[in-house]
Amino acid sequence: MSVQFSVAANYDLDLVPELGKYPVHEVYGKLPHDIVGGGRPSYMGTPLDQKQLKAYVKTLRENGIEFNYLLNSSCLGNREWGKKWQRQFMDLMAKLQEMEIRRVTVSLPYMMEIIKHRFPEFHVRVGIFAQVDTPSRARYWEELGADAITLESYSINRDFDRLRAIRSSVSCELQLIANHVCLPNCAMQPYHQVGFAHSSDGSNGLFIDTCILHCAKKRLDTPAMFIKSTWIRPEDLGLYEEIGFRSFKLLERGIPSVELLKRVKAYSLGRCDWDLAELLLSYGFSEAPKKQLLWGLRHFFHPTQASPVALAPILSLAKQQGMMFASEENPITIDNRKIPEDFLKKVSTCGGTMNGCGTCHYCDDISKEAVKIDSEFLKNSLEKFAEVRNKLTDGGLWGV
Repeated sequence: MSVQFSVAANYDLDLVPELGKYPVHEVYGKLPHDIVGGGRPSYMGTPLDQKQLKAYVKTLRENGIEFNYLLNSSCLGNREWGKKWQRQFMDLMAKLQEMEIRRVTVSLPYMMEIIKHRFPEFHVRVGIFAQVDTPSRARYWEELGADAITLESYSINRDFDRLRAIRSSVSCELQLIANHVCLPNCAMQPYHQVGFAHSSDGSNGLFIDTCILHCAKKRLDTPAMFIKSTWIRPEDLGLYEEIGFRSFKLLERGIPSVELLKRVKAYSLGRCDWDLAELLLSYGFSEAPKKQLLWGLRHFFHPTQASPVALAPILSLAKQQGMMFASEENPITIDNRKIPEDFLKKVSTCGGTMNGCGTCHYCDDISKEAVKIDSEFLKNSLEKFAEVRNKLTDGGLWGV
């Protein structure tokens, strides 16, 4: 069995022929906003119109790669039961057809039903926001018509008994996200997903991603979280192949081409020679993501909702972390050479993912050797996180 990859889109046409040299079977992405919404806020979206997307899809197909359009919102705000939304959704699907897109990802059962009923020619993948983490949930979606399912990788990537049970319960393609650093069993996940949904559906309201700020601070406070996050090393893909998994999703959308290609190469070759952080982190790159004209004004200037002056510390923190801004160097490294070869075998049998960590200290001990955070960056970060937290909780952001 050979692996294949679903890779994030950054819409660089020059990168596509390079991706075609590796086992990349699809690239996933979407317009910055549409009537459905998705899994990233519009302000993180690469500037892109329908004409540019069509050209990108054409280039992918010329290189033997399909495009998967994300309709993976976790909440439609009950707009789906209205005539206006239904008409706009039909228009969107017609545009996807015209662009020769025949793959989509959904997270809501109704989206699966409506697409399979009205557009049966589409290959439909269930996204991670559907939180498929048991055999019964996988069977539910397959019976609903799913062609493929991305499992709830943030929590079960290292639970091999669970993965085997799910794999044996369905016949459709199953996919795992390989290179995320989300907190395992994250309590913020439902709230985060809904926030993303309504920050990418064209409603244009102010969205402050407090979840990603909490997550980033937690990892700085507790570096062992860089190890406990249920990512998969390139070296360990073979263990997943052995139990029937061959499709892996690689993050992150909008990152520089050199970084995206580095991830594809590492996972294709099954080897990361040194800094695992280069494959995992979604920000902190020397090249800034492409942003819309007047990006800050478009997405963060909402004087009737929040004080523009009070928002300054949040944007300052984002810039200091390299979120949506360039960073001179990444102050966080994870030395893959300091992670034991049998790491996955150990953590997959300790029960920590489901039963709670805190007893064996295995990941904590590894993090002391493998994870390095620049001390000045850490000090400045924690100060800025504290300032932003105060702004968000004491009413200062809204002057109340």
